[in-house]
Amino acid sequence: MPDALRKRSPSEVLRRGYSDEEIAHIYELGLFFFENGDIRRGEIIMTGITEVAPDFQPAWLGLSYVQLQAGNYEAATRSAQHALKVDPVSVPAMLLLVACALTTGDATAAGTYLGEIGERIDSGEVSDPDILRFYRGQLARYQAR
Repeated sequence: MPDALRKRSPSEVLRRGYSDEEIAHIYELGLFFFENGDIRRGEIIMTGITEVAPDFQPAWLGLSYVQLQAGNYEAATRSAQHALKVDPVSVPAMLLLVACALTTGDATAAGTYLGEIGERIDSGEVSDPDILRFYRGQLARYQAR
């Protein structure tokens, strides 16, 4: 289960109708659809999760990625910003914001996030090879603009 989850109170779970474990399983189903090319179904699931569990940051990231790929940059930015509100130190959320900012021409925002991410990489906080590769790609896009 992702680290970004906060524990919801029992009344919140009852109000929403899903336990944390059920949300995690539904999220896995959405990832399964993404991995098998059924992007629309995956997007529907991610959207549903954000509605019933707005603190489930991975669903916001998935939704932002799909929106970015679809060319809906404003929605992708909003979803990534929400993911960052849920987890203010989320490097994946910052990288999605960089991708959105570079695509829409906001080099200032992109540079700010890239600087913050670079500091975390330099300090050893970030070591995931996929994240590092995505960072390097966005940094190259930023430098080539």
